[in-house]
Amino acid sequence: MAIVDNFNASQGGPETQKFKRPKPFYELWQAKQGIPSYTTFHVQDLAAVELAHWDLLGVDGCFMNLEDPFLISSMIIELKPGQKTKPLKHMFETWIFVIKGKGETLIRQDGVKDSVIPWQSRSLFGPPLNTTYQHRNTDSTETARILMVTNAPLTMNLYHNERYVFDNPFVFEDRYSGQQGYFNPTYEIIAQRYVRTNMITDVRDYYLHEWKERGIGARTVFLTGMSHHTVGAHVSEFEPGTYKKAHRHGPGAHVIILEGEGYSLNWKEGDKPTRVDWHENSMFSPPDMWYHQHFNTGKGPARYLALKSKGAPEHLCRIGAPGPNSDPDFAQKHQIEHEDEDPAIYDEFAAELRKTGAELRQPRPEYGNRHAAPGRP
Repeated sequence: MAIVDNFNASQGGPETQKFKRPKPFYELWQAKQGIPSYTTFHVQDLAAVELAHWDLLGVDGCFMNLEDPFLISSMIIELKPGQKTKPLKHMFETWIFVIKGKGETLIRQDGVKDSVIPWQSRSLFGPPLNTTYQHRNTDSTETARILMVTNAPLTMNLYHNERYVFDNPFVFEDRYSGQQGYFNPTYEIIAQRYVRTNMITDVRDYYLHEWKERGIGARTVFLTGMSHHTVGAHVSEFEPGTYKKAHRHGPGAHVIILEGEGYSLNWKEGDKPTRVDWHENSMFSPPDMWYHQHFNTGKGPARYLALKSKGAPEHLCRIGAPGPNSDPDFAQKHQIEHEDEDPAIYDEFAAELRKTGAELRQPRPEYGNRHAAPGRP
């Protein structure tokens, strides 16, 4: 019997055409919202980004798509004095960081009493998954601006169905069931540098723990339990006149500068670094598995909040490579010790401090004999 090659039998049919990849569902959904959608590596000032009216929430807003926005992305909304958003619920997790202003957020879930979360500038919390929430600006004269960091890209691209995401009746009682005091700004220390909490009134004033493995004067706290979110978060700080060790991890980390001024170097292994200058309310995202290194050129501490997709400490969800803190062998492979870095890094930092007049507190490394450490630019 002759075998007919049906796949190549016709001429000019679909089997002869190159596949045209469609846009992701989340990107298509963004385009329908009618608000600005910024694709960028670095936001100089979150408080100055231009917005437009967003009918979904009834306030002004925009989308911020940083590097590799297929796991985590962000949105900015602004509430005029006394204004409140339309109620909203959805099947993706959301971290709320208050850029400026004061107000409150109503949390509503069927079968339990409503909760109200008061907030101010630099507050951090997360509405529990698929609860209905509504923000309100309680100030009569000043606007309030909020950053929402979400795993909406992952969720919406996975299900590619708006009704499932925004009109789903399922109640996650294991995450939230109306417990009294659930959103009180209290905390529980569960391990060295690990804190369980559902609400932080001011992240800039939050107590941190020493983490000398990441550099001189480095302090950090890892947050867990925040409404049982799987998106991980940590707050880090380092002293003036110092810089941290270069390291790399998976995609999607949103780094928000809470205090201080300086710069970060970002580079793909084998390439020259790209420099990002930052100050309070700057935000950037190191690309997937790019090395990045933070430098404090100011005269006070530099503190930042990092939200990333690798998973919260108690709710592991390892999408992308884990960071040095979660794998004992990871730091050896993906962190560059000071003695192994390019000497030009220290020289550039010292020159920057001479410009700002800040004291150089970082001792010059005793460079090793290795010609080039893995990943060194």
